[in-house]
Amino acid sequence: MTETDRDRRPARLRIVVRWVPAVLLIGAAVALYASGLATLSFDSVQANEIRLRGEVAAAPILALAVFIVLYAVATGAFVPLGLVLMLAGGFLFGPLIGALATIVGSTLGAIMTYLAARFAAGDSIRRFLTGGRFRKLVEGFDRAPFRYLLTLRLVPLSPFGLVNLAAGCARAPFGAYVAATAVGAIPYSLIYSYLGAGLGQAFLGGRAPDAGLLLRPQVALPLAALGALSLLSGRLKRREQPL
Repeated sequence: MTETDRDRRPARLRIVVRWVPAVLLIGAAVALYASGLATLSFDSVQANEIRLRGEVAAAPILALAVFIVLYAVATGAFVPLGLVLMLAGGFLFGPLIGALATIVGSTLGAIMTYLAARFAAGDSIRRFLTGGRFRKLVEGFDRAPFRYLLTLRLVPLSPFGLVNLAAGCARAPFGAYVAATAVGAIPYSLIYSYLGAGLGQAFLGGRAPDAGLLLRPQVALPLAALGALSLLSGRLKRREQPL
């Protein structure tokens, strides 16, 4: 083996390692779609309520771990299951534990996407982001990373997955990224987990929903909180102008 060949081996190894996180996320997305989990709906969770509650009761720690992993993988692989899983978390584990599991799962998933983008993106991609239509986004990451990312997390229509990709490609500070993602997940996780728990009480035992479902406090209060949070985040967006 020549010296040139020996020099090439570390470079090839770096290329392979660099693309491992992205390949793993693509594989995770394929696995979720192949298994049918990518089409999971709250109706299917409610229809299998008795079996799912039985499995949670039989092995609560394992069930919680599986839920967190599923949430993290779906989030990291851009599989649109966030809303369904937030509701299912409250439905199956109760509002507080469900919210905590959602926060952990969404944060882990966001970290997966960030790392995949950061490893795979070279200097050319960062230069493209800095000089292109995403320039304002990159400037926000550089100027006030925690505050800027937190605003993006709180804006309802802010594309969660694309923000993760952009933050990784732009090499936003990792600590600020993780902290803003976890803190930003708290309000929506709590609201949807409480809503899922409220719907679980309404549908308990396979009962059909009654006409006053939306007037039940356990359903009406989370919906009101969601509306208030949307108004607040709209003001934050106008002040920060993140996108």
